[in-house]
Formats: sequence, C-alpha cells, structure tokens
Amino acid sequence: MDYPGLDLSKSVWVVIATLSPPDDVVLESLIQSFGIPVRLINESIGSVFGLTIGPLGQVKIAVPEDYAEEVKQLMQAEFA
Repeated sequence: MDYPGLDLSKSVWVVIATLSPPDDVVLESLIQSFGIPVRLINESIGSVFGLTIGPLGQVKIAVPEDYAEEVKQLMQAEFA
C-alpha cells in the first residue's frame, strides 16, 4: 500500500499496543481500515513453537510516530 507524503523507510515506528492472537490481527485490520500503516512485531521463536499466549506469543502493534496519537484515540473509541 502506498501512503502519499510518508516515507515509511524513514519513519520512526512507535509501539502502541501489545496483544495476543487473534486480537493483534483485529487491531491491525481496524488501523488499516483508516488508511494508517501498521506493523506487527512478534518474537520469532514464539511462532516457531506455535505459542499464542505469554511473552513469546505476544505481538507488538507499531505505527509511524505521526499516527500514534490518532491511533490511540481510535482505540479508545472502539474498545471503550
């Protein structure tokens, strides 16, 4: 996906949440539906062993710093 005026390779990414599957992909879809770039960051060893709970199963949700406040407000509105 292309984001006009935003160079994702130079953006500072901020972790806005840490979740377990499947909540990570639900939040990812919500953020993407608003046209905001998002990355899921997980521990590779957790996925190798199929872990979905605990520290090795958790997924960090990151967005460019320019969108962090907007996404936090979006999350409050959706999950309050």
